[in-house]
Amino acid sequence: MKKLILLSSFLLLTACFSGFDSSSPETPASSTVSNVYTSQFPDVPIPMFMKADVKNSLTTVNSAGEKLGRENFTGNMEASNLAAHMVQNLTSQSWTLVGSMHGEKTLQLYHKDTRYLAVVIEAGRFSTSMEVWVVNHIDNFSLPNQNSDPFNFGNAPAFNSAPIDDNFNDFGSDSVF
Repeated sequence: MKKLILLSSFLLLTACFSGFDSSSPETPASSTVSNVYTSQFPDVPIPMFMKADVKNSLTTVNSAGEKLGRENFTGNMEASNLAAHMVQNLTSQSWTLVGSMHGEKTLQLYHKDTRYLAVVIEAGRFSTSMEVWVVNHIDNFSLPNQNSDPFNFGNAPAFNSAPIDDNFNDFGSDSVF
């Protein structure tokens, strides 16, 4: 009986350690172009770790047939890795990184053809949230000159004020103020 227990213990230990290979430790999947999906915007790759928050998203289609709007995502991905992922994969989709800012939140601004893309990433306590905004730019936008500005009244003051009465207060005449 003692030999049977010893033999079964040996087989159990052998079975436990047979799957363990210390020579090539397994590395976690990296966020590359291959493990992404597209949600509302076909040229904006989203990492598989981030899930769309449909209730807090709003998209529409403009007259040129382009989708515009905001889409929210949450997931278990470190904010700095998500930011690096977005730069890598958006530039591979011909988006040009115009600028970025890193702090409590990360903001990335991209440009492509007739659209702008803003990515806002915020690390939470248990998950990371990301907002993706796609908007079109206004063609030939310029501020109106003074002659065509309907709100420009020349040198007239913006409003006329009544003289101030130092004896008046909002609390009434019996107030201590």
